[in-house]
Amino acid sequence: GGVVEAPKEDDYDKVFQKVEIDAEFPGGTAGWTRYVTREIERNIDELQDEGKSGTVVILFIVDKEGAVSEVRAMSCGEAGVPNCLGPGTKLAEIATSAIRKGPKWKPAVQNGRQVKAYRRQPVTFQLAE
Repeated sequence: GGVVEAPKEDDYDKVFQKVEIDAEFPGGTAGWTRYVTREIERNIDELQDEGKSGTVVILFIVDKEGAVSEVRAMSCGEAGVPNCLGPGTKLAEIATSAIRKGPKWKPAVQNGRQVKAYRRQPVTFQLAE
């Protein structure tokens, strides 16, 4: 029979694409909504000037301690959301900056332990009619 190898140590440092429990903003969805809404309101004039409603999807890595890195807006081809706003839009800039400077996240969980994982966070902005 084959030899069953113990999981290699470096497996623990790989970045998971799919996890059982996604990384979460402190305070959950409600906490995130409050936080990002404040950031949008702070920049509302520039968003109104640009005049674009839609959703930007921010991709980033949350490590085992909850620290955030490699924050970027996904291209619309990658993001696959309706009314997509891509990189280079004001919303992308605001959302990226909000995640970079925000608090640590609760790490993702896989097999009962905290792991380093990708997180996709959509941010939607609707122009006032």
